[in-house]
Amino acid sequence: MLSQNELLYKYNPFKVKYWRDDEIQEQLGILVDAYISDAETVMEMALNVENLANQMFLIGEMIARLQESSNILKADIENKMNQAIYVERSTWERDHGKAPSIKYFEALAGQKVSEEKSKFAKLDSDLKRFKTAYESIEAKMNSEKKKIEATKFEIGGA
Repeated sequence: MLSQNELLYKYNPFKVKYWRDDEIQEQLGILVDAYISDAETVMEMALNVENLANQMFLIGEMIARLQESSNILKADIENKMNQAIYVERSTWERDHGKAPSIKYFEALAGQKVSEEKSKFAKLDSDLKRFKTAYESIEAKMNSEKKKIEATKFEIGGA
């Protein structure tokens, strides 16, 4: 059981879900500014670990949003492709008889969704950037934890 002064999370995931992207960006900026780059005491290092964990939470929220958008766009592209292939092939068979290879119709359908494919590529690269940032912060947090352990070992007088 947590006391009133202890917070399990700085951010409530049920509320953050409804934040706008710019609100998340603003909170992330606040956390980045609050990071103590020249932390010397165990307390300062612990605050940095907490700060990094909160940064990871916010970046994780952005990753979830981008992943959701990516999945929706990918499904939409696949649906449009399949529909375009069906329409093109049906039209060909109606007008010309036996249809050529399915690859021909896939190429025609690909032209119809080229704009969506470009949007998907941009979304995918944004997703990759956030995942890289998450991994980078995770490595920094692990480094901070090791610094804390080393400092505690030095204080212990071994």
